[in-house]
Amino acid sequence: MNWVTKLQNIDRRIIYCVLLIALAIPLLRPIGIPLAVNPKTRAIYNIIENLNPATDVVMLSLDYDPAGIAELHPQAIAVVTHLANRGIKWVGVTFMPDGPMMMERVASFLEGKGLKYGTDFATLGYMPGGENAIRLFALDTLSIPVDMRGNKTADLPVMKGITTAKDFALIFQISGFQLYEAYVRQVADPMNVRYVLGLVTVSVPIATPFVNSGQIKGLLPGLRGAAEYEILIGAPGAAASMMDAQSMGHLVMIGFIVLGNVAFLWGKRR
Repeated sequence: MNWVTKLQNIDRRIIYCVLLIALAIPLLRPIGIPLAVNPKTRAIYNIIENLNPATDVVMLSLDYDPAGIAELHPQAIAVVTHLANRGIKWVGVTFMPDGPMMMERVASFLEGKGLKYGTDFATLGYMPGGENAIRLFALDTLSIPVDMRGNKTADLPVMKGITTAKDFALIFQISGFQLYEAYVRQVADPMNVRYVLGLVTVSVPIATPFVNSGQIKGLLPGLRGAAEYEILIGAPGAAASMMDAQSMGHLVMIGFIVLGNVAFLWGKRR
């Protein structure tokens, strides 16, 4: 069997092994494949960079469930890392039943880095009611009377001076669902509050018109958006690793396709 025939009949187990190695290396350690930063991602970064740590508080709405963890949790970690690095306080709330579980993961991450709950950040938990709940909380942040840990919301140091959504310097929602439309209708437009969004990739095209109109000030597009944000804050992490793995997987498959076609065409010439 000559080399042309061998290339056209590579054992699939070899392909799987090469692909597994190509995926595993960047997952264990990011290799830094160049990634252009989307202007919508940079817009969010610039907004947070221009916040005042002495006076500004951010509202973080984590509205995703376990199905969206792979794309959206790295976004949340990257964003709260940026807020922590700048000394910006934030208050978390969710309008999805699985949201408290996601918020607790973020809170545990920050407490592991030495941030103080109640002073640097707080998680108020789940408020049922969908769009109606979003509007109610926007008009009265104390409509959630106690936080996820049983503390009175009004007694939390981070909530000092926060009574409506207009008191937040920025609302950042990370969502696996179309709740962003409710935020635009009930908060961003009528109350003139800066609002940015992180979404699963499949939902980005639907939300883009709101970004183009200026109603949403910035947008993180799925896992790539998380990786871009990690690069902007100088802390490549899980998202950058997964994007590297995805790129390496694509390169390996393209390489095998090219080899197979070269061998096929060379064999026809002979």
